[in-house]
Amino acid sequence: MDFLRSLYVLVLGLLFVLSGCFGLSSDSSADDDSSNENNLAPVVTASWMGDSTPTFGSINPGWNVTVYHAMTDWDGSITNAGWDINLDGTIDYPIYSAQGLTTIFIPENSVVNSSLTGPMTSILFGALDDDGAWSSSPLITLRLSSLPSINLGNYNTYTAEDAADDANDATGSDDTLIKMQMTGSDTLAWSFVDITLSVGDNYYTCSVAAGDDCVISQQAGDNDNAWEPGEYIFLSEADAEICSSSGCMVDISVTSSGNTVAGDGAVAVN
Repeated sequence: MDFLRSLYVLVLGLLFVLSGCFGLSSDSSADDDSSNENNLAPVVTASWMGDSTPTFGSINPGWNVTVYHAMTDWDGSITNAGWDINLDGTIDYPIYSAQGLTTIFIPENSVVNSSLTGPMTSILFGALDDDGAWSSSPLITLRLSSLPSINLGNYNTYTAEDAADDANDATGSDDTLIKMQMTGSDTLAWSFVDITLSVGDNYYTCSVAAGDDCVISQQAGDNDNAWEPGEYIFLSEADAEICSSSGCMVDISVTSSGNTVAGDGAVAVN
């Protein structure tokens, strides 16, 4: 009987030892893998408020923009979060609050500039949780105001003068009124340019497309979609009589992406 009892104890001991070899013991790495598979990544949202304030300087011109973020993690905590402004996969502006507004700086040398769109770039917001899972917002595209100049002396300017066309009588509405030339370093896309004329209390909008009070026609230049440095344009009456045969003083306003372009503010049209 003692022999059988000893044999029984020996067999039980061997079973305990061998159970680890056959996977009967707990595996901490398997538990970790299961935990990662069940982890919920952070939830994030982000947006741009639509502003772009240019900053001027000889070293690093660019824009200040305001952005919004919100983030949470259902099953843990967020350990790292922020804005990537150059899409290199690293956070440039760390964020620590669950939600809020942040002013970030977009350098001029990091954007794409086209005569069709003006300056534009994309940014994104990302967050990392304590289990190593990343989440990010969709790419957010910024359409910025015109390129900041290296210094104020480099802003585009324009000149304006009476066009060589006599104003017609009171019923005429096809006079060529004003000749303008732009100087500077930037090409101004027509989609971002607004030219407004005023005579007394009456205001008239000008466009390269039909349908406005006056029409813009281009002379020379290589790009029909933009006003290029050195290029002449002419402003003519379209659907409205702006100036009668007696002539008038026409005030001129030119903006590009909401920024005033300096130049002759008024022209006497005869």
